[in-house]
Amino acid sequence: MNPDSSVIDQAIALASRLQVRAVELLTPAERRQQLELDRMCQTPEDKATMVQLTDQAFRSRRASRVAGQFTHILDVQGIPRFFSPLDKAMLRGFQTFGNWLPGVTVPLVKEHMRQETANVVLPAESEHLTAHLRARQAEGVRMNLNFLGEALVGEEEAAHRLDKYLAALQLPDVEVLSVKISTLYSQISPLAREHTLKVLCDRLEILYRAADHLRFTRSDGAQVPKFIYLDMEEYRDLQLTAKAFMRTLDRPGLERISAGIALQAYIPDSAQMQREIYAWARQRLAKGGAPVTLRLVKGANMEMERVEASQRDWPQAPFKTKLETDANYKRMLNEAMRPENLAAARVGVASHNLFDLAYALVLVSQSGAGDRVQFEMLEGMANHQRRALLEETKSLLLYAPACRREEFLNAIGYLIRRLDENTGSDNFLRHTFKLQVGSEEWRRLEAGFRASFATPVSDAPRRRQNRNTETFHERSPAPFENEPDTDWSLPQNSRWAEEIVARHEAGIDLIPIIIAGQEVGAGQRKVRECLDPSRPGVVITRYVEATVEDTERAAQCAKADADGWRTMSMDARDAILGRVAAELRMARGKLMWAALANGGKTLA
Repeated sequence: MNPDSSVIDQAIALASRLQVRAVELLTPAERRQQLELDRMCQTPEDKATMVQLTDQAFRSRRASRVAGQFTHILDVQGIPRFFSPLDKAMLRGFQTFGNWLPGVTVPLVKEHMRQETANVVLPAESEHLTAHLRARQAEGVRMNLNFLGEALVGEEEAAHRLDKYLAALQLPDVEVLSVKISTLYSQISPLAREHTLKVLCDRLEILYRAADHLRFTRSDGAQVPKFIYLDMEEYRDLQLTAKAFMRTLDRPGLERISAGIALQAYIPDSAQMQREIYAWARQRLAKGGAPVTLRLVKGANMEMERVEASQRDWPQAPFKTKLETDANYKRMLNEAMRPENLAAARVGVASHNLFDLAYALVLVSQSGAGDRVQFEMLEGMANHQRRALLEETKSLLLYAPACRREEFLNAIGYLIRRLDENTGSDNFLRHTFKLQVGSEEWRRLEAGFRASFATPVSDAPRRRQNRNTETFHERSPAPFENEPDTDWSLPQNSRWAEEIVARHEAGIDLIPIIIAGQEVGAGQRKVRECLDPSRPGVVITRYVEATVEDTERAAQCAKADADGWRTMSMDARDAILGRVAAELRMARGKLMWAALANGGKTLA
């Protein structure tokens, strides 16, 4: 991807102008807040303390437990130095007296936190929310509302969430609503892919139809149907989210309904999915259907993806470097700007990087596609940037998380993620408040912007496990190596599981007893049935029940093996463990029925 150098130069010149104007529009309160953030970034230990105070201390619902944990962290870590004198004094007071009256002090601290973060996470109480939405509309800014909440623990909570979304759509001041598939269905499973998709499509259809029947009056007086955005979450939800989006809108009666979906550029697979959605959207348009909207984001769940990959022995799903993510973002943006794609799908350019926003503005100007492109930012993040951008384009949508007072703890995860994301050394937001055009920091960010155009990136998935085609060979001698968990988010592995289920439905095996490597048949022994707990009454296999004599013989063999093991050399032990591991891997297919019956957990 090498656009004309003049386009890049135009984007940099425009980014410079936006940055100068943004600094001019910076308010004293925003400058004070950023100075605190800068001080925190200079002392990583203070950042760690801040994360602990917000993420650990308030998890309990008992005020005494919260007070105890809060004061413990302050005692061990000390009061963070980046706070203002007033906040430091308040923390010292809590450190001294917080445990005496936790029922009084803890609610005061929570309320203070809520007030301090109210510009980032909006109060969801209708009177406060309505006032904020109306104020933004008066400024000419559209709003995309996202209700934060805990992970679903059951279908009763899923029904409550759906009712909550429907009630929000009824509010006259709500135009756009973001939802995640994990808030619609509590039993999402890529192993039960088709069943999961059917349930998700049924519930999405309810939302889409409700949004289409309601109208929102924009600041220019235009009345438009309300709009549903599907947010993208973890990598494992990429395929399910995209398929649910397309399948639901393909249902009879939904052809003329428009909706949106987000794609994350830090996932290589997103470029492939983008092309798949565009191919579908073009066909939909050709049949008389309505255009859809694709929001391009860079991604904000990196730490969670790294942890999951480490725990399960998987490659990290996102790119490993920010430069690769930036390069993929440019590639996806250019793909979105192709005329045939713009006709079928509007584009949401979501970023706070002024270089990327300026580049998109230049592309929009060249293509004359201003009515097909909207710019999207986070509510409360660098509002001075938003005000500067609004002078260049009136097509601006703010993504606004919201939660009720009693649900504020649910917002902590969001706040921690944003704190970590926005304080990264390569993140534009880290520098934007004090950034001066032409400074060393500016030149470094500009160099990164230029380099992203020359950086080749692949759209091949980084996680490529395929249980259908993999083979295992015995290695001797070989140390024991753990087998990575089966990655059910990959469609090929779901198909593998489905084929195993189909084979076992066609013919039920009999699992024999094996003692000292010798197979023991049924003979005079009883044969028992294995029932599938997910399908009552379905027999998935049968097994031979061991007798008392069988167990005694097995115990004698085990003792003999143990005696031999103690006298064996380390090399010989490693060789045996290597062979055992290889046999377990090759036997995985035979054991798969048990894995499926055990909630999808691999046994081999």
